Amino acid sequence: MKRETILKIVKASGVSAGELILVHFWGEDSEKEIANSFLAAVAELGATPVLLQQARSINRDIFASAKESCFDERYFELISKFDAVLDVFACQPIVLGYSLEDEQMDLYRRYMAQLFGKLMECKRFAQIRIPTEANAAESGLDPEDYITRMNEAYDVDYEALGAACRQEAEKYAGAEKAVVHTGEDCELNLDLTGRKWLADAGDGDLPCGEIYIAPVEDRTNGTVFFEEFWLEDEKYSNVTLRVENGEVTGSSDEAVAKLFAGMPRENRIVCELGLGMNPNVKSLCGYTVLDEKMAGTFHIAVGANVMFGGANQATDHTDFVGKGKVEVK
Repeated sequence: MKRETILKIVKASGVSAGELILVHFWGEDSEKEIANSFLAAVAELGATPVLLQQARSINRDIFASAKESCFDERYFELISKFDAVLDVFACQPIVLGYSLEDEQMDLYRRYMAQLFGKLMECKRFAQIRIPTEANAAESGLDPEDYITRMNEAYDVDYEALGAACRQEAEKYAGAEKAVVHTGEDCELNLDLTGRKWLADAGDGDLPCGEIYIAPVEDRTNGTVFFEEFWLEDEKYSNVTLRVENGEVTGSSDEAVAKLFAGMPRENRIVCELGLGMNPNVKSLCGYTVLDEKMAGTFHIAVGANVMFGGANQATDHTDFVGKGKVEVK
């Protein structure tokens, strides 16, 4: 990733002069040039950068021998002092990739849970996926295709994107209903009463470019059609979902219906409506991180939404991206 692009990302995340910024880097020493570029970009904007590296090889050695007395409250209180966190990953975060004794693995899991609890107390938290072969493997895309698509999505005019997202969110502020028209005659009705549209233009999940809202959980009804539909790493074609009182209750595809039927009820609840806004995402590829940001698309999600104004507690959050006409009233 170019340094110029990294500077654009850091600026879009909201970093400003005088702030204390944690660059939380998931990667090995061989990839540390990426972290260094983020540190330099933070400093160029007049803020103070601090690096916390999560290298799998280092964490393996630390947590193979760590004791219960390690990482007490003093450590985690330090984490909560930062104004913002840039969570930068060159590989899949949290996953250790090594076997530890059960007791030591439990210690690692508790460390991560406490760490993220404190990270989320900071004023801002941005997650930034780096276009690497390791992340390509997690995406399911060909590495070259993944890296090209990600770099294009990141190399966007963030000021223009931010303005467009905010304008669209403001336009729909106070709307009480959305209707998603798809396929030949599918119509999904969502109640937005009392809920707020949010904009993601660089200070949340990157690549960025969407506005989204948590609909009232038990008031979504109708059907919605997807020409291409991905669920649990499988691609399906021409899928219609049926939603009753907020819950996905069936599908035109027997295999998809069976997968939904096997989910806990809270993971079948429609929890989000989003609209893609990033003009640099040119086509759908099956990788939701990119697809949901594509300008001209919509996405609905099932599962958890308490983190953005909803009331559905769930273990998962799964997005489905489609094309159609969305009316917000």
